[in-house]
Formats: sequence, C-alpha cells, structure tokens
Amino acid sequence: MAYLEEMLLRNGVIYRGPDGSSYIEGSLVSNSLVVRNSSGYVTHRIERAANGVDLVVRNLSTGCVETRITI
Repeated sequence: MAYLEEMLLRNGVIYRGPDGSSYIEGSLVSNSLVVRNSSGYVTHRIERAANGVDLVVRNLSTGCVETRITI
C-alpha cells in the first residue's frame, strides 16, 4: 500500500492531509484500494488497468474511469 500511495501522491491523484492521512477530495483511501466518502460509503475503486501494469481510478456510481495512472 505504501508504494501505491506514494505513486498516487506523485501523480496528484491523492493528497496528504495535515494529520498524515491521504485523501481524494475529502475521502479517505483505505488499505483495500477503495475510496470512501466521509460517511464511509465506497465511491471509487483503484484497480489494475487492462494492460496489467497501470492503475485506474473508477467511479463506482457511473462505472467510468476518471483517471489513469502510469507506473
């Protein structure tokens, strides 16, 4: 998780809060590679891209990929 978190920080997908937690637009990133909102509901999933190397952030409500992260 640490490697993934650092890569997401470098690519501007997630941000580090003053308390050391990582977030995407106010949502916490859990160890299970999902993004939860402040109520605890999963809003996005971070998963492996079709090429098997890169990562994508998928919006669960629309099913669309919002960003692609090249490793």
